[in-house]
Amino acid sequence: MPRTGHRPRRILPCVLAALLAAAGCTSGGGAPPAPSATSSAPAGREPDRQHPVLAYLRYEKPSAMAVMLADSAGRTWRAAEATPVDSPVAGSRSWPSRLVWSPDASRLAWIDSDMSYDTGQIHLLDVRSGRKTERPCPCSGIGFLGDDAVSLSNDGSSLLLFPPQGNPRRIALSERQHPYSKLAAGGTDDVTLFSHLPDAPDVLRGQGTLGIADRHGTVRPLLPDKGRTTLTQARRQPGGRGLAWANHDSGGVCGGMENVFTEDVTTAAPRRAIPSDTAFRHTLVSEGRQVNSLEWAGDGLTVTYGALPGCNVMYPERTASYYLRDGRWTYLGSGMLGIALGASGRVVRLEEPVYPDYSSGDHSQPGTGTLTLTSGGRKHVLGRGVSHFALTPAESAAAGPPPAAAPQPAEGVRGEDDHGVELPTAVRELARGIEEAALRGDTDRLVALCDPCSAAEHAWIRAADGTRTVLRAIRTHPMRLSTGGELVYPSLGECADDPGQATPCTPQQLQDAAVLGPKAKSGLGRSYSLGGAVRVPLTLRIEGGTARWTGIGAG
Repeated sequence: MPRTGHRPRRILPCVLAALLAAAGCTSGGGAPPAPSATSSAPAGREPDRQHPVLAYLRYEKPSAMAVMLADSAGRTWRAAEATPVDSPVAGSRSWPSRLVWSPDASRLAWIDSDMSYDTGQIHLLDVRSGRKTERPCPCSGIGFLGDDAVSLSNDGSSLLLFPPQGNPRRIALSERQHPYSKLAAGGTDDVTLFSHLPDAPDVLRGQGTLGIADRHGTVRPLLPDKGRTTLTQARRQPGGRGLAWANHDSGGVCGGMENVFTEDVTTAAPRRAIPSDTAFRHTLVSEGRQVNSLEWAGDGLTVTYGALPGCNVMYPERTASYYLRDGRWTYLGSGMLGIALGASGRVVRLEEPVYPDYSSGDHSQPGTGTLTLTSGGRKHVLGRGVSHFALTPAESAAAGPPPAAAPQPAEGVRGEDDHGVELPTAVRELARGIEEAALRGDTDRLVALCDPCSAAEHAWIRAADGTRTVLRAIRTHPMRLSTGGELVYPSLGECADDPGQATPCTPQQLQDAAVLGPKAKSGLGRSYSLGGAVRVPLTLRIEGGTARWTGIGAG
């Protein structure tokens, strides 16, 4: 989801103390919930409620989300409800954006929002009994410190602990964190903190540092040489020393470039990693991207990148998912908001993305998808309208090897025009003939195919870079001219990678922008003039049932 620049109001320490003192008598609860009618269990087979492997948030209506659980066979049940809180942005709401498991998966925790508010709450679910507890928590970030749910107080002075039994307590930190800081990730013996840096001439907006805080409140820096980051999310390796986080390098409102860093928390030596394959280039043709999902899978990670909602035109094709281990990226496919690997070969996918309308300026409603679990060779649909999921620590830690690498996007002749309309068979066959001749460098064949063409056009084909330019053009999606049966490769029009513009790019035009690499025009979004990416376009004409290459136009 897009990140906003709004910062929460600071909580006074005395207010924090009062809320913590009162927390012991504000818990909710009740009898374990009855079996839910939404359970996907087959008749006569109830879900294994004592051993869930997965939790997820399912969007139900404008005022509620369901916290759902699933077992290893793909049977689901409704465990609790999550409600939105008012956002500082007028007319919008903020939703819980993360669920976290205790190490033994006996408890599930979430807070009202990743953004801090004056009187937010932490929500704690006892998975086996179904008992849900809410406690005041003027805090930011959520995780577990061993068996205790933990967050960072809004004033940055202490960790707030919520043990399985007894009242909450706080641990004063040896080094006070700046306001608007947050707990980035939990851990067995310590937690990771992201501390915002105060505004200064040499500090970019949103920059901060990373630190490690133990159970005694002792804080030590995690980044070497007073390093900085603009962290958006972080994950601690279950039972291990690894830390992974997404860093948001600011390039303006719609120019943020998120990258993944990994680190052993004992060495303070972060490593930046980014894919460089065809799939990554085809997916992210704008200058902005975000990390949609970041999850540990044994000693590796699953990472999903996507375009920026509210800034870019959003299509399922604008995501790319990977498995990362030892610096090697394995492409797992497109069209997913996230993917995670579990034990015994289980694979969780959040696919078929549905993006809300951001034109009103309200970016609070989450993008959702269809959540599936592949287990024992069968694919189960767990739910639709899902915004977030989380495997239990044991599932993530026991993840096996990733699925086989998905095929890279093809770089060949297209079967449709720049608006997705199927091309006639004769056009596709002629385009493939032009492509094959260009790949061979067969200028004689290209000259024969370009008929009728002028002597000057034939000379251009035989020029040093003629075949290369022909090849680039014929591998794009053509534009249909309004004059009749003419097609121009590539499209001569200009499109905007911006949902608020009158001529937003189609998926086909974005793919062509990735192939041709045109220079984007500046603006909140990006505009592409595809015709300017090659020196001259190619024109094909349909006459009856025949297609002919009739010329090379002025670029």
